[in-house]
Amino acid sequence: MILEHRAYTMQPGLHERFYELQVERGFDAIKPVLDRLVGYFSTVSGPLEQVVHLYAFASLEDWRDRLHGLYDVPELLPYFEKVRPIMLAQENHVLLPAPVDALAPYFKPDTYWQRTDGPIPGAADMRDLILEEQIISLRPGQLPKYWSAIEKCGLNALSPLDKNRLGSFFMMVGPLHQVYHYWFFDGFDDRTRRLNAVHMNPEWAAFQEEVRPIVARQETKLMRPAPVAEMVPVFREG
Repeated sequence: MILEHRAYTMQPGLHERFYELQVERGFDAIKPVLDRLVGYFSTVSGPLEQVVHLYAFASLEDWRDRLHGLYDVPELLPYFEKVRPIMLAQENHVLLPAPVDALAPYFKPDTYWQRTDGPIPGAADMRDLILEEQIISLRPGQLPKYWSAIEKCGLNALSPLDKNRLGSFFMMVGPLHQVYHYWFFDGFDDRTRRLNAVHMNPEWAAFQEEVRPIVARQETKLMRPAPVAEMVPVFREG
């Protein structure tokens, strides 16, 4: 499987209009893509006015067949004409599941979460939920060492987040040598408590020593689920 990561940055104050246009357009015409949707999320930290959407496709061929056919659907032309002017930027990346089983509870190469599976267990309802996206940019050629460090001490270091892990991935198409980690939390307080537990874990310092020489940059986004339940099938509606 592949994970497509899309990020749309809206003009100031217009990200709510983006969601209104999704509802106005309806969802039947884009069902081929919605069948692969993981969720839409709006940033509350990091880039402002940004909507990130994630899709789990079976392959690049599956992605191509489902997505590209939409641009020729006449019913969607009015939607495109309304939504494109409110955007400042669009970008997409293609990611692969991490090769460490413990990092991929729901998204493995051959067995992965799909919309028909229903919401994943263990998460709060969408009224409180926070999704964290952590991007680790590695120095060239250091991806194998990163996975080795994860297996050596990283899994133990991050064990307080085991129940919060949505999945980890690495870049296939886009900026090279990047790892994406996703965790979900039952609100900001839950995130603070669990991260404090990570930092108090003796294995955390050991993991940092292992990866510090190979990490070029780290960044984090915190996001809330879209206000339309149809657009966040991976989590349950409140």
